[in-house]
Amino acid sequence: GFATDQEIWPITLIGGDTVGTSGPAVLSCTMIGEVETGRALLRSGARAGDAIFVTGTLGDAAMGLRVLEGLAAGEEARSFLSDRYHLPQPRTGFGPALCGLATAAIDISDGLVADLGHILERSGVGAVVETARIPLSTHASGLPGALEAALYGGDDYELLFTMPCDCLADFPVFEDVPVTRIGGIRAEPGLRLLDSSGRPMPVGRSGWRHF
Repeated sequence: GFATDQEIWPITLIGGDTVGTSGPAVLSCTMIGEVETGRALLRSGARAGDAIFVTGTLGDAAMGLRVLEGLAAGEEARSFLSDRYHLPQPRTGFGPALCGLATAAIDISDGLVADLGHILERSGVGAVVETARIPLSTHASGLPGALEAALYGGDDYELLFTMPCDCLADFPVFEDVPVTRIGGIRAEPGLRLLDSSGRPMPVGRSGWRHF
């Protein structure tokens, strides 16, 4: 839990509002940090012509929850997916490498469709996503609902970012962080999803919705 996270990343847990009860646990966490001027990655910089990328694989956490709720899966898949749900690993070492290259970025906590929607709204642009390009883990891809989980599930905490295609040559390679191009930004507002045959798919309204 928190103790392990403090060992992995240079953070310190302070304060007295993290408590335990005999009933459902209620945790209130506030993270405070700082970033150098001009190096913050915002949601508002995506431009028409940019490519859309994601790190890692998507939908694992949501599939992990479904497995824990009773979805049938092999022991290896069950272990991997439940671990991705309980202990997601944020891309803390990868994010800084995007500075100066990415035009917009966000972590995927609410789901791919919802979080890409945040970028599109703040940037005043639209997007096309080729769902066949969305990276799925081998453990999730063989289970029913894997693509839906990748689109709408959330809790993966992978990075979603936009970047001009001419910056690809300057992009650093991280052997332990796979990066996949899944679509592109366009001037026309709205999100368009394409299936494996290039046909439009309906865009659902699932994903975590805040107040």
